[in-house]
Amino acid sequence: MKSLFIALSLSFSITALADTVSQTATGISLDAAWKQQVYDYAKTNVKHPSWGLTHSERNYQVSLDLAAKEGIVIDRDVLFVSAFLHDLGGIAGHEAEGVDHAVRSVELIEPLLVQWKFPMQKFEQVKEMILGHTYYGEKPKSLQAQVFRDADILDFLGTIGVARILAIAQEPGRSDGTLNPPVSILKSFSKSMAGKCSLQACVRMAEPRKNELDQFLQSLDLQSFGGKAL
Repeated sequence: MKSLFIALSLSFSITALADTVSQTATGISLDAAWKQQVYDYAKTNVKHPSWGLTHSERNYQVSLDLAAKEGIVIDRDVLFVSAFLHDLGGIAGHEAEGVDHAVRSVELIEPLLVQWKFPMQKFEQVKEMILGHTYYGEKPKSLQAQVFRDADILDFLGTIGVARILAIAQEPGRSDGTLNPPVSILKSFSKSMAGKCSLQACVRMAEPRKNELDQFLQSLDLQSFGGKAL
């Protein structure tokens, strides 16, 4: 009876502990102290409708989807840090003039990760993933970094891509008082973004997203009198 009581108590304790492990909005488990610190820091510092926390959530989940479709092994610790902090260097208050936001992000997060006791033997992988995520940069060498770059590319397409680009229209220096600047960006992305995919799974996922974007642009053109009333 005593051993049964101990076993039951241990079981209840493990269950209670599991229940206390928090998750992100899309169900990413914060099962390590450093993950909680990364997430809390991102919630406080990476605030932006286009490049912020929700973009990070999507990049993480789409990366896992791409990796599964391609049979690529991806380090989830590396992916977690990269997803939630890759755009930090482009957020107001964290930028450095003349420094690309990816480079700046790496500069900013290294000491933070040491402080938070992230397994720093994985930092070079984080560095490659963040530096290689930009659609305008060179394709990274490792497959897991290519997965992350492709996920970031996909987030510029489809309905979500439209929402992200229109969200920046009111930022200082981003608009001339019309919708023309963000719409011009969307037209450019429609022509080029899908072609930047590294993996075939990305190519397949990009096609319906590009179609969504094209349909939006066609409807917008009709409803703005051929673009004259944007």
